[in-house]
Amino acid sequence: MKKFLIPALFSVFAIASTSCSSDDDGPRPNQDPTPAVTVATQGTWNVASFVDNGVDKTADFAGFTFTFNADNVVAVDGNGQTVAGTWSIVSDDDFDTPEDSNLDFNLFFQTPTTFRVFNEDWDIATYTDTRIELQDLDDDGPSDYLVFERN
Repeated sequence: MKKFLIPALFSVFAIASTSCSSDDDGPRPNQDPTPAVTVATQGTWNVASFVDNGVDKTADFAGFTFTFNADNVVAVDGNGQTVAGTWSIVSDDDFDTPEDSNLDFNLFFQTPTTFRVFNEDWDIATYTDTRIELQDLDDDGPSDYLVFERN
């Protein structure tokens, strides 16, 4: 009986261990944030599109100019206001669902409350010398989208 039991158990174990697979393809390579930082710090930007929880709020930020300074301060001027916040672009190797880019564009404004809707670790969907498209994808609700265009 032992003659048959040990090989049978070994066979079951071998089949079970080789049939399991993982959806995890291993760590994604970190993406260098330097090119995106260089683009962001060149010139001034405006909000070309902003959708917050499925609601288009682009008009709320018309007339504002954003300057992303190399010291990670974002200066916003327009409509008789001057606002300061912080920003950064960092590499993100998290496995998100749905999958996003490997770069996060972080924005933070303490005041005024109007600008707090931008407080997020946005995923950079794409960027060029004249356009930065950000997204915050939500698995179970409306996603957020923010697009900056160079002035």
